[in-house]
Amino acid sequence: MLYAFADSRWWVQPFESAPRTEIADDGSWKARIHLGTEYAAILSKADTQPTPFVDALPKVGNGIEAIATVKGSGNETPAPDDATNQPNLRFSGLEWTVRTIPGDRASKTNEYSADNVFVDDSGALHLRLIRNSHGWVCSEIRSVRSFGYGNYTVDILDAGHFEPAVMFSAYTFFEHPTDGDHRELAIRLTQRGVASNTNAEFSIQPSFVPANFYHFNVPPGALKLAMQWHPDQANFSVSRVQTSFLEPVVSWPFRTGLPISDDTHMYFNLCNYGYAPTPPTHDTEVVVRSFRFYP
Repeated sequence: MLYAFADSRWWVQPFESAPRTEIADDGSWKARIHLGTEYAAILSKADTQPTPFVDALPKVGNGIEAIATVKGSGNETPAPDDATNQPNLRFSGLEWTVRTIPGDRASKTNEYSADNVFVDDSGALHLRLIRNSHGWVCSEIRSVRSFGYGNYTVDILDAGHFEPAVMFSAYTFFEHPTDGDHRELAIRLTQRGVASNTNAEFSIQPSFVPANFYHFNVPPGALKLAMQWHPDQANFSVSRVQTSFLEPVVSWPFRTGLPISDDTHMYFNLCNYGYAPTPPTHDTEVVVRSFRFYP
């Protein structure tokens, strides 16, 4: 079992629903985990279900064969100081800034280009992920105005063509917090690089808490993504858009650890997932038909 230390606790990794890491025949193992300041690997023969977190690591004995810990390392890469020349566009009656500087969304520093973003004659937003001679170039827009508590809805066309390594994200975010809280609530359509994974997820910050993720599958076709953000609860849902009605697919509430709403902006991002074992093989586009916010 693996644990990440954050918020004064050890959190089982990668998720409460998948707390064990298998060891290969040659003795090696690998895993994807959430960020923390310290990490622990516990070798155990016990077959009991671990709790989502512990305040202190167990001792060797009573089924625990060995324990190893290591301190976290690395630094967050800040955005360049001069980001004022990024272009704007108008979508769904709002002003948005188009990202043109590198960013580390989806666990990898990616290039971004305004050429990958446009609004068509019907008013729909197009985001593209395109490969050039330097690698994959992503797309992102950020709302100029800030939002907060309220109802967010996003209508998108078919995302069923996404390869496993492609990630589309609709999320709230505070770029430069002083308290470490980015105020993120997110709906992502992705398999995080593994074809056998579910293809969508709800999440809130902090990301190192396994209970802050809910994974599920969405069908192909047009979808309505919705978030209802309140101080004491955030309700997420996805519905399938039919010709004359909405067909609910999944909904999920988060009731604890919710971020505050101070100076939060809305983002749309299309990129390649950095930890994918196999990168995308062809260009991808997602069409966002509309975005609406009601306080």
